[in-house]
Amino acid sequence: MRRVVFFVSFLILSCVSIAQTDSTQISDSTFVRQNAGDSLTSDGLDAKLSPKDTSNVVQTQQPASDIETTINYNARDSIFFDLQDQKLKMYGQTHIDYGDITLEAERTDVDMYQKTLSSTFVRDTAGRVVGRPIFRDQEDEYQTNNILYNFETERAQIRGVVTEQDGAFMHGEDVKKNEKDEMFIRSAKYTTCNLEHPHFFIESQKLKVIPGNKVVSGPFQLKFGDVKTPLAFPFGMFPQPKKRTSGIIFPSYGEERLRGFFLRNGGYFWAINDYADLRATGDIYTKGAHAVTLNSNYKKRYAFSGSMNFSYNRNLTDDLENPISTSDFWYRWNHRQETKGTGNFSAAVSLGTSTYNSNTNLVAQNFSRSTQSQYSSNISYSKRFQGTPFNMTLNARQNQNVQTGKMSMSLPDFSFNTSRQYPFKKLLKNSSNPISALNLSHTMRATNQISNSPVSASFPFTVSNAGETSTELLDLKEDFAQMLKNGKSGAQHTIPISTSMKVLKNFTLSPNMNIKEVWFGKELQYTYVEEEEAVRVDTVQGFSRASSWSSGASLNTVIYGTKFFAGDKKIQALRHVMTPSVSFTYNPDFSSKGAYSEVQTAPDEFRTLSKYQGVAYPAPTGRENRTMSFSLQNNIEMKIKDEEDTITGTRKIKILDNLSMNSGYNFAADSFNLSPINLSTRTSFFKNALNITVGGALDPYIYQESSASESGTKIDRYAWNAGRGLGQLSRSNIALSLRLKPKSNRDDDEEESNADPQNERLPFGDDPFNPVDEFGNPLQGPDEAEAAYYGNNPDEYVDFNIPWTMNVSYSINRTKQGLAESQIRQTLTFSGSLTITPKTNIQINSGYDLQAREFTNTRINVSRDLHCWNMTFNWVPFGRFQSFSVVIAPRANILQDLKLQRKRSFVDFFSN
Repeated sequence: MRRVVFFVSFLILSCVSIAQTDSTQISDSTFVRQNAGDSLTSDGLDAKLSPKDTSNVVQTQQPASDIETTINYNARDSIFFDLQDQKLKMYGQTHIDYGDITLEAERTDVDMYQKTLSSTFVRDTAGRVVGRPIFRDQEDEYQTNNILYNFETERAQIRGVVTEQDGAFMHGEDVKKNEKDEMFIRSAKYTTCNLEHPHFFIESQKLKVIPGNKVVSGPFQLKFGDVKTPLAFPFGMFPQPKKRTSGIIFPSYGEERLRGFFLRNGGYFWAINDYADLRATGDIYTKGAHAVTLNSNYKKRYAFSGSMNFSYNRNLTDDLENPISTSDFWYRWNHRQETKGTGNFSAAVSLGTSTYNSNTNLVAQNFSRSTQSQYSSNISYSKRFQGTPFNMTLNARQNQNVQTGKMSMSLPDFSFNTSRQYPFKKLLKNSSNPISALNLSHTMRATNQISNSPVSASFPFTVSNAGETSTELLDLKEDFAQMLKNGKSGAQHTIPISTSMKVLKNFTLSPNMNIKEVWFGKELQYTYVEEEEAVRVDTVQGFSRASSWSSGASLNTVIYGTKFFAGDKKIQALRHVMTPSVSFTYNPDFSSKGAYSEVQTAPDEFRTLSKYQGVAYPAPTGRENRTMSFSLQNNIEMKIKDEEDTITGTRKIKILDNLSMNSGYNFAADSFNLSPINLSTRTSFFKNALNITVGGALDPYIYQESSASESGTKIDRYAWNAGRGLGQLSRSNIALSLRLKPKSNRDDDEEESNADPQNERLPFGDDPFNPVDEFGNPLQGPDEAEAAYYGNNPDEYVDFNIPWTMNVSYSINRTKQGLAESQIRQTLTFSGSLTITPKTNIQINSGYDLQAREFTNTRINVSRDLHCWNMTFNWVPFGRFQSFSVVIAPRANILQDLKLQRKRSFVDFFSN
């Protein structure tokens, strides 16, 4: 408001100075009327004073007020200058702007003697209010009935003000503003509802607003509409800082059957600086349980951002039947780099005690985390060497299963890569030449892996130089040194070489070769001990290496077949695409290359064992391989007439997205040369609403009964030679997914989806039985007759335009091993949502266990948009996680503590 004084003062001084320049030509008062919508011009004063300047802009000439910015002003109706009394009156959509300040009103008066500025509204012939004064200063806006401002004292008196400060709206009948822009409001309403008549508000006789800091209230009472509530307090303070500030976090309170009365999530928020903060909260229960949580967020713009979280939970109960006494912790860290460069660092860490989920997340009703068992962490750094084909990656990984207690870590994983190179491409200009297409790359990987998993083998053994044999998990605290000693470390080099060429015009031949070498820091030596009838395994430390290679080639093509149908038929064409492929892979037997040993494992039993068993990277295979693989993929489409397509008049329908089969034959194997025959197909119906996937595997060999195994013994004889068809269906699965939603019959459906939900209208207007058009007029004609029918028969009215979705998934898997009984597993899940009104939505997620014949974890969520409030209802009606919660809270962040909630957690149901 201070700056308004400057430009209004200068405006009047400018007018006075013009009048004094030639007083003989201008009378004491001049009245200028302009056409509606025109702006004020200097021509209205005297055309001779400034014959070249006819704009509405007054240019300043460095007056005493030091105003240097251009002033713009206009009025739609007229402007009246009274030079004798030094008064300025503007009529009809007056507008003044100076820099970041604008003032708009239907009428504005300036009194130079009194040094005041006043703006107000008028009423039209129908008695409606027109042109309420609106004052804007950058992002701040004040809507008033009238304003009186003294530009000498910089104070103002305002009536009927509505202003918004950081998401809060303040209404006042009588407002005074001082030179610090602080407002003192009488008969005030404080709310976060943006309506002229808010749904709820805090009513107070005295309210002080300190912009960018806080709002202080005298005795106040909460009202919904005009209904008073029992919530009344002697004073109130509502912070409205422009930046983050430190402060106390007030806890929530309640009661649990197992842990007693509680205070939850109370603590302190510390705004450390512009880059980081810390939130420390705690829980305390009357029966001794307690918890501490630390959350920190940090961010440096255009550089990096991340968050850290540490939670400690101590659960104690005095329940005699189900006592609980546990201590758990969990740590999370996420970091990401925002700048793009040659180097990048990121982290995603999640680790803690194995009982944290079951003891903590169930209590907090975090069901998704309480049922999760596998967690992984990764800290990564990658680097590209600019101008070269080289790049590297360094990772530290950790995997944890909180149900089994198994943990494994890679400290670290390192890779150095050379991108694919074409060494002869520049020498040979013919791109179809196979030498020109020859390419190779290189990957070097190194790792060091440790785990608390027990040492195991398929034969009796003892371990030397590696600790005692154990079938239990190692303790992470006590046996960490032993895990390091038993760790798997090594490095692997891989060099793939390949090229491609056209043969027989329509076929592509792709020869390839793969060279591999592995490095180890130790190897195993085996010695049979007759007294113990076991094998002693000695670990020999030292550098050891093994190399291998494989080669092969693939031949593939694509076959198209199209059938066109003449005439004006519904089906225009059928198209069948087949993609056959044949490949051959060869690698020699590397068992004689020093990587394997012939070891006695029993009095009359010998085995070929690898000296690198259980290492980080697999040693070269000990068997020769000469495998020919073959596959065939099919795709079938149909083109039909479609009158809705105004461009082509046709539409494609996929009959089979994919129908494939594959298998392989190893010529080097002494038995069971043919691999299982795998079959799969996928298709969809009703514009992808229904998707079907079918797959299976045929075992081409037969089984005979055996006392040693329920599944029998596989013999090297094909099923078709025994009259049993192509083989036994050892594995099969069928998966169906159905997604349904209503088809919109409106052309502007997408436009309405982006519309403001506050402006949405129900079908047939606000009342389906008394329909009106968009102007509020009753409908006529057939619509009126239809509405009258529904008005007399309301039970027959159904709104088919209600948005809804439904998703159903069903899968059945069957496995059969030889002569054993087949195992069948079925899964059924479903979910959906229903928007019963434009602001009410219901969601459900559930499933059904067909073996146990009971529902799986079921959740029902209901949300209601109450304009400035939200209501949510979450309900788990049955099962292990039975619970419910009802929360009604304001949408504005500044009033998040002002909420009503009722919860009953899993623990309360469990304790009944």
